[in-house]
Amino acid sequence: MTEALNIDLHTHSNCSDGVLTPAELVARAAAAGVQVLALTDHDTTDGLDEAKHQAQERGIRLVPGVEISASWRAQSIHILGLWIDPAQATLRDALGGQAARRAGRMRNICAHLTRRGLPGQELLATVEAFAGVPTRSHLAAAMVAGGHVRSAEDAFRRYLGRGVAAQLAADWPAMGEVVGWIAGAGGVATLAHPARYKLSAGARRQLLAEFAAAGGGALEVVTGANAAHNVEACTRWAAGHGFAGSIGSDFHDPQLSWNPLGRLAKLPAGVTPVWRDRLV
Repeated sequence: MTEALNIDLHTHSNCSDGVLTPAELVARAAAAGVQVLALTDHDTTDGLDEAKHQAQERGIRLVPGVEISASWRAQSIHILGLWIDPAQATLRDALGGQAARRAGRMRNICAHLTRRGLPGQELLATVEAFAGVPTRSHLAAAMVAGGHVRSAEDAFRRYLGRGVAAQLAADWPAMGEVVGWIAGAGGVATLAHPARYKLSAGARRQLLAEFAAAGGGALEVVTGANAAHNVEACTRWAAGHGFAGSIGSDFHDPQLSWNPLGRLAKLPAGVTPVWRDRLV
């Protein structure tokens, strides 16, 4: 029974803002008893070949994935593409555009930091030296390393988080466009951590309705650090809109205790698993 498998369909490597290499991530997942693993780095599929090779050696089923940044009514949202073909031309080109957006946003944020009295160009150079796509997590780490803030949390609170001076709204593509990229690459568009978005009840209902109308197929019902009431809410939303359900830790770093690999709750009864017709 696939329901008995240890499944994690949301993880990150150092090809985006994770800490481990793709091979290290797969090895750690295998040690934790994970049997089906998706690598879903932010706006890149660069780690999939390395992860696939390691998964074959470890006896893990690797689900090729990606987590794509999108916008809905000025709200940034994240959409997982699961079981994608990373070589599909439209998706490959689209992710190249996402990388360019991220690089431009990072330059603008660092320019804002310069105006706030921080060494923005120095921080930018540090971020650009990372192997993965540039993210605010990389910038926060550079700010900690340079002694400008006490912690990554401090960096986001003072400079990088929502509503503070150096936080810039990202010009991400529309939700429907991103869903189309994923569908065109043979994947299942899955709304990541839907309980985390700061939306009113009415706005959330509209988001879910429009996601379904665009061709979205699943919601991430169980994710790292989800409280029981969040899982219950996601279960209701999935049932109400006809979505399949997914589970994923959103793993980034072994030092973070709130989202370990291999220790996710099971998908609640009554929710159709997103993997039901994929793992046979």
